[in-house]
Amino acid sequence: MNTNIESTLAQGVLNPIFTSEDGLNAMDDHWWIALESALQRATDDPAVRAVLLSARGRAFCAGANLIGMRTSALQQGFEKSPLASLIKCLVSFPKPLLAAVHGKAIGGGATLLLHCDLVVAAVDTQFRLPFTSLGAVPELASSFLLPRAAGSRLASELLLLGNTFDANKALRAGFVNELVPAGEELALALQWAQQLASLAPNSVQTTKRLLREAQQPGLSAVVAREGEALVAALSSGEVREALTAFLEKRRPDFSPFH
Repeated sequence: MNTNIESTLAQGVLNPIFTSEDGLNAMDDHWWIALESALQRATDDPAVRAVLLSARGRAFCAGANLIGMRTSALQQGFEKSPLASLIKCLVSFPKPLLAAVHGKAIGGGATLLLHCDLVVAAVDTQFRLPFTSLGAVPELASSFLLPRAAGSRLASELLLLGNTFDANKALRAGFVNELVPAGEELALALQWAQQLASLAPNSVQTTKRLLREAQQPGLSAVVAREGEALVAALSSGEVREALTAFLEKRRPDFSPFH
């Protein structure tokens, strides 16, 4: 089920809104292309001073659409895939990027937040990085960004165990700047975005660039390594078992693998 991204522009803030019929807003090639398109529009349009990501439905983003991954361009390689293009866009995006998060932020729906400058989340939001339970690997440069935000111990816990964690742990891990009561996350994130849009644009963008340049060395190499590992994982028996288990509504059995 495709997720659409509808964008509105007001007071210098572009607001791409994730929307899907099931309310889970899962990622696939269509999603990655649509988000990159929205970010490219923001980069090129001087009227856009800040970008605020938000969503309708039960989740901010429930991660990859497992069924859709069977026909994803990733099956043919990473470098020319929509995911690779989106990551490059996120890494180089010059304007403030914010997110208002509610419900669930799973997999890429959580690691996407590591590319945001400011994130507000509802206090009842649930987070999860379920890569190892799916036979997959981290993406969106999270193996590089998360240890720097959370510290190596907490990053290892979240990425290796893949357990669900609450918004307070997400705050401690650096996914989130501020927690608010459910339903109030969009208002505060929009307030911050409008404040940024009212400030001197060159000053804001230069400040963002200076903050990001400190972590740039090595980032491109990590993105490439993650991409290669993800493509390899998608063709593995472990992922096939995870997908079969998902369709059969059971826990995957990884015991035959070594």
